[in-house]
Amino acid sequence: MTPYRLDRRSMLRGIMAAGAVSSLPSGRAKAASRPLSLLTNWYAQAEHGGYYQASEDGLYSAQNLDVSIQMGGPQMNMTQLLMAGQCDIAIMQGEEAIRCAVQGIPAVAIATTFQKGVGGLMTHPDIHDIAQLKGHPILISSEGRASFWVWLKKRYGFTEDQAHPYTYNLQPFAFNPQMAIQAFVSSEPYGAKKAGIPFNFFLLDDLGYAAYGNVLMVSRKILEERGPELQKFIAASSEGWKRYIFGDSIKGDAAIRKANPDMSADQLAWSRQKLRDIKALGAPGAPIMTMNDERWQRIYDIQLSAQLIADSPKWKEGYTLDVVHNSLATVPA
Repeated sequence: MTPYRLDRRSMLRGIMAAGAVSSLPSGRAKAASRPLSLLTNWYAQAEHGGYYQASEDGLYSAQNLDVSIQMGGPQMNMTQLLMAGQCDIAIMQGEEAIRCAVQGIPAVAIATTFQKGVGGLMTHPDIHDIAQLKGHPILISSEGRASFWVWLKKRYGFTEDQAHPYTYNLQPFAFNPQMAIQAFVSSEPYGAKKAGIPFNFFLLDDLGYAAYGNVLMVSRKILEERGPELQKFIAASSEGWKRYIFGDSIKGDAAIRKANPDMSADQLAWSRQKLRDIKALGAPGAPIMTMNDERWQRIYDIQLSAQLIADSPKWKEGYTLDVVHNSLATVPA
């Protein structure tokens, strides 16, 4: 998620920012006294744009909510921060919601940003089928090695010695024509394009690895205490995402770039287009940020078949459909 753009100074700034609330003052005068804090899973970027847009457009304050956005960064244990009360809502991956439930951790997914995972593998252009990567070095993050990498090995016969640490930049990929790297459809391909590096991109969802992308998780305590506020937050956020991806994103982009000056306007525009291309928010007419039991069952089945989790009926405690409701904005036709 845009890691290749960040130098050491930027990384330190992002880590420090995770403990400090971003200043998003629009429309706060009427807001409730107790804020809701949202912790993102990376530096501010297009993948968080709907939340910044909702704040800047006053959609949260219109719901009498005071919402703060805390910017995440690398090497952060999101589950630990969420359960320690460092935030009210954390952006995580759907697989983590199931793992938490199976392990008895009281964290619950209440909505999803994207209807599919936006991650995949970026390869050199001579690779036309993922199966061709057998024997090739592949850069995978520690999180990836504990999730989709296990599934890829089982499905395509990859071996553990192919996996190497993801270094958060494109140089190894650029200099090694045999290498592939994990990537996000709206991030690393942009860097490769700007650097003139030819590539192919394979979305994990297209390969059969079902996932929700950028799921919103809360502690069960917050869910029980602030359920009505969470419903309002999701309703406002869904409208923010509709405006950011399909409407006027100027205010959202400005807020993102204020929080993360390393982000360019050109990349934000490129990323939005990629999210539109893959229908990340859903098909036309679909409620934005919604979830359903069928998709969760498929995610669970894949995690179970890859032996990433233990078989347990407790997995269904990892999500709730009570927060997504009929007031959600829908994807334009």
